[in-house]
Amino acid sequence: MVRVREFVSQHSHFFTATCTDGSHPLVWTQYHFHYKELFERQLADVLQGFDVLEDDFANFCDWLKVNAEIFEDDTEGLYPFLSSITASLDYETFLGVMFEEVRRSNGGVQQIDVVVPDGMTAGEVLLVEYLGAHYELIIPEGCEAGMVFQTSVTLPN
Repeated sequence: MVRVREFVSQHSHFFTATCTDGSHPLVWTQYHFHYKELFERQLADVLQGFDVLEDDFANFCDWLKVNAEIFEDDTEGLYPFLSSITASLDYETFLGVMFEEVRRSNGGVQQIDVVVPDGMTAGEVLLVEYLGAHYELIIPEGCEAGMVFQTSVTLPN
């Protein structure tokens, strides 16, 4: 967990981009790849400590899942277990971790820069995504495509 906290703390500032078209910066997927590697290395170390091969562990998890589905019974808590060990694989979960760190370190209100997209003009409503939340912003007078304006947004809790 210490390595994960260090990673999140060191890289969270890269996740403050304002996204106006629903996409995310490509570098975010690269950081997600490194985040997954942290978990994979940790799992490999734990399995090695118990002298268990990764393939054997994967087969065992598959067997548990199949049996839980066949018997429609999750009394052993398989699904929460699988969810926790595979959480690092999910990009949206990863983004949630990174966005939460930015919110934690920046407080409740954040000043953001917004680039006016092509085809939009002053007075129009622009939908932007910031830290996983969506905001409807009105493009200020005097702003045209390609220009940057600043605005304050209230971060969700």
